[in-house]
Amino acid sequence: MFKSALYLIPLMSVMILLSCNKNNDLNLFYFDETGCSDPWIGSFVPDTFTLDTYKEQIELFLNSENIEVNSIVFDFDSNKVELCYACHCKTGRVIKVEISSGKRRKMKDLGFYQD
Repeated sequence: MFKSALYLIPLMSVMILLSCNKNNDLNLFYFDETGCSDPWIGSFVPDTFTLDTYKEQIELFLNSENIEVNSIVFDFDSNKVELCYACHCKTGRVIKVEISSGKRRKMKDLGFYQD
């Protein structure tokens, strides 16, 4: 019986570590960039920014909504590109934002989603 308990301790440790990793997923949100209807548009002139400035503007916007940002990363998904010129059309850029916990509802209200 004592030997089986020795195997149980490492197994429980692994399970605890795996469950901790899932908590980070709860704070990771995605936003499909649009041509010109993103909620932070209007706080800067879009044709005069670099990606670093763009990250700063997104972070400033989210901070103004009382959302603390841990990181912002840009990806591209060619399956999301919509070939039209309307403001609501998707550009294919996916903005990944990791936030501090407790603002899931607010992020979803702003148009962010989780995988």
